[in-house]
Amino acid sequence: MNTYDRIMGIGTKMTDMDASTYQGAFIGKISYTTTKEAAEALHITYEYGDVKENAFMYILSILGKVDGVEAPVEKMTITLVKAQAAGDKSTETEIKRTPKAEYENEEPFHTFSKEEVYSFSRETGDENKIHLTDHPVVQGMLLVRTAACKQEGLARLDVKFTEPCYAEEELYWGFNGRENVLYADGYIKASFKIK
Repeated sequence: MNTYDRIMGIGTKMTDMDASTYQGAFIGKISYTTTKEAAEALHITYEYGDVKENAFMYILSILGKVDGVEAPVEKMTITLVKAQAAGDKSTETEIKRTPKAEYENEEPFHTFSKEEVYSFSRETGDENKIHLTDHPVVQGMLLVRTAACKQEGLARLDVKFTEPCYAEEELYWGFNGRENVLYADGYIKASFKIK
């Protein structure tokens, strides 16, 4: 099964969750691991792993399993940062923007059209309103899928999101010596550690 189809399978499984529990939360981090068996498998079944929660976040995992193989062949761990308490002005914060630096091998990442964002929502069943507006936020899973599909022999991908990416934003990435940094308009959007 190819990387594109596997990420779509995980994204679709994610939308099966009871979204009311996580309403207003945003993706802070995603860790994705895969094995050679996942790439060779014709069919992978996805199921939920443990859900952990504290006052600030939820940590969810989705496991990819293949018949006849005991251990998961894929695992995606998603850290959702909880929305601030409604009406509690003392906890509201603005996003701290981080200016980009000069990076090695800077190149275009992708400019997502509105239709690509809407289509990803349709394909996965994602009904989160922030992805369906006239100025939609690009799904974290769509960014992960795009990065994963750019890598040959991917075994692990860790993504830390800094601020939202929007449709029609020209996204670039470059290597800072430790990780690939995704940016637009001079500000960092996310960082990717790829193995």
